Amino acid sequence: MLVAWMHDKRGWEVRSTKSGRSAIELSKSFKPDVVISDYLLQDDVTGVDVIAEVQAHDEPVRCVLVTGVLRKALQDAQRIHGVPILTKPLDFRRLGRLISEPAS
Repeated sequence: MLVAWMHDKRGWEVRSTKSGRSAIELSKSFKPDVVISDYLLQDDVTGVDVIAEVQAHDEPVRCVLVTGVLRKALQDAQRIHGVPILTKPLDFRRLGRLISEPAS
């Protein structure tokens, strides 16, 4: 649903993966303007790991973490200072505002 919203409403080129490892690998060849990651992915790599890796690259990227397990995500999110965390169910208006802001 999120991928369709990004493509249809924003007209952006969208790439998606289900595992953290594949998201990190994709970020090496595809330089995203925005990264939206769920906290829990299909492997032992979390969305926090993905965002931390993307932030380690030279170019600033707008990042948002999405989660249904807020307490656990908040404990881990100290490594990605300043990244907004949205809880499920997702507020698409808020997400739209967040990804429209310049990357810091």
